[in-house]
Amino acid sequence: TMDIWIRNAVEVSGLKNLGSWVVREQRGKTSPSVHGTGRAVDLGFTGLKEGRKKCLALIDLLIANADVLGVELILDYTPKPFGRGWKADRGTWQRYEKPTISGAPGGRWIHVEVSPELLGNMRAVNQGWNDLRGIVPPTV
Repeated sequence: TMDIWIRNAVEVSGLKNLGSWVVREQRGKTSPSVHGTGRAVDLGFTGLKEGRKKCLALIDLLIANADVLGVELILDYTPKPFGRGWKADRGTWQRYEKPTISGAPGGRWIHVEVSPELLGNMRAVNQGWNDLRGIVPPTV
């Protein structure tokens, strides 16, 4: 089901899928990555015309519709000093003031984690994205 979520996110945003399911440790750490659970994706904008603008538009869309799309976490590697993270349970951004996520600052991608509950319901995944297509242009 995450593949469907990713396909929709890429179609709506114009960003690139840089990878989803892989069993590995978090970069620079010894704990497992959420990618190994099959509910995380890295979406990049390197080489895309107005790539960062498209990325920010997707971030805004994901946050505004986090409950419908099952978004639990967004990591944004670009901002200085050390990137930032948004969590659904917090409902706001946290700017990192020390090295926290590997690749920040300056990384040209975001990491998104989706709730296992949403991913367990393919109909809900499709319906969430289909509802958004009616209110956003195809390339955000």
